[in-house]
Amino acid sequence: MFKRAPLIPALTLLLLACSAPTPPAHPVASGGQVYALDIRVGGPQGAQATLQSLRPTQLSAQRLEATPGDVQLGAQAVSAVTFISRRGTQDVRHVNTTFLVTNPTGAPITNLVLLPVALNDTDGDPNNNAMAPTIAGTPFRRLQRFDGQDASAQAPQLSATRAQDLDLQTGVARPHPQGTPFLTDLDLRGVQVTPPAGLSVTTQSGGWLVPGTLAPGASVPVTFAVDFPVDRQHPETQVFSFSLLFTSAQDTTGSEVGGPTDPARVVGTLHPATLGQGALIEEEYVDWDAGETVVAQRVPLAADGQVDFTLSTPPAGALSSLFECSDFVGDRSQPDALIATPRLRVSSREGDLLGVLNTVGLDGSSLIRLYADRDIRVQGRCEDTSLDLTLTYVDQLDLKKGWNLIRRQGSSTDTQYTIQRTSIPAGTWSRLTFPTGGLWVGVASPAWGSELLLRTGQPTAVPFDLRQGGAISGTVTLSVDVPGVTVSPATLTLPSLSGQGLGAQALQTTLNFQADATVPAGDSPMTLTFRKDGQVVGRTAFSLTVTP
Repeated sequence: MFKRAPLIPALTLLLLACSAPTPPAHPVASGGQVYALDIRVGGPQGAQATLQSLRPTQLSAQRLEATPGDVQLGAQAVSAVTFISRRGTQDVRHVNTTFLVTNPTGAPITNLVLLPVALNDTDGDPNNNAMAPTIAGTPFRRLQRFDGQDASAQAPQLSATRAQDLDLQTGVARPHPQGTPFLTDLDLRGVQVTPPAGLSVTTQSGGWLVPGTLAPGASVPVTFAVDFPVDRQHPETQVFSFSLLFTSAQDTTGSEVGGPTDPARVVGTLHPATLGQGALIEEEYVDWDAGETVVAQRVPLAADGQVDFTLSTPPAGALSSLFECSDFVGDRSQPDALIATPRLRVSSREGDLLGVLNTVGLDGSSLIRLYADRDIRVQGRCEDTSLDLTLTYVDQLDLKKGWNLIRRQGSSTDTQYTIQRTSIPAGTWSRLTFPTGGLWVGVASPAWGSELLLRTGQPTAVPFDLRQGGAISGTVTLSVDVPGVTVSPATLTLPSLSGQGLGAQALQTTLNFQADATVPAGDSPMTLTFRKDGQVVGRTAFSLTVTP
């Protein structure tokens, strides 16, 4: 959640034209402004943008705690870019502008976030609206084509994003290394905005972040950016101008936007925070010697979603060679090192998988915590050609004994798969993400391949212990693939795994199997399948024996 941090002056920004065809304890809400960034993509004077604040009497926030004061926006753009690039099968126009934000107050402002907002008409009557709403639940309004015609239908195609630049050799857009990070999936429960008359306000869950503390009198560049698809063959249909509405917030604790990373400590916030009483974080490793998964520690998850614990020393059986191929070219300070990486599962008290914790940098890249049994410096590449394709590791690593932070990225062609591993300095700003696992019903018992003996015409009761993955709930249907064999009940209702007062549980039930007279005596494999809404969400197998 965030504490609102207001921005006040109405200022004009200039977007310099480029050649378009080529190139959180918890923060809480506080008072502030909402702004409209008006952009013209092109024209005789090039691309232009103006920034204006909406009057606080029209749009303000509920103040839940004191704020340090207003932030001041610079009057002139520091830089500006607009270009069209090819992304997959679509041409996309990117436009961004950078300007200075200054803290003119006597107090620091921490982790400033600029959040797009949508103004929605509540009753369909434009006569009682204090100002024009945005379009279709988006933060955009006043979309026009070059000829002045309305282009509102294209509003859902516009998206706020991080600043990009253009690789002139490939024509591919890529994140600008100095672009203001754009974070998504933020918890906005503390951002409460009082809407203008006749409208409701929806704050978007992603925004531009200024990480760290903005000291009194200090300035920092901030970049807004927007992408939208275009048709090069029909430029007359393209969006020429639009307005983006946004507000501001700050996270004084870093619970949402993250903070400097200690590779040995896992710190952050999980959302939804109300994962239920008794939820656990399990630090899990693959024990290569034993051929099984082991849990090094189980950490109770705080009721408010806060995470703060220190990683264990991995078990000896979880350590494996840093170099998974023998043909190394380059420099390394040691012949080899043994490494391990944890998997951080979030599970209900009964063992249901709720999701997996990941660590990401502010540019969205995935960061990995890696344990090494010794210091080792590596700069080089290692290739393995024993497979059908060439597996290549490209390493720039400076690992210390103990826990390290690395960025691991993969790319592939028809004949080669390349993994780049790069050391990231301790203290790099990062945050936790919590993507839920795929919806799945796991069968803890009976074990896969268990024997099932059926006597023709007589039901056989089998106790089952099920595990719900990815917060699956509701009705699932059951079926078997041997004609003449039935399972009952044919449906099960799984409890919810989310929300306050979590009632999730490992589901113990009894299923009855029966073979009719059409099933021949003898042995055969049989699969029991679970489906939800027609999609397979679980399977287990039996070794079936039918006797008269």
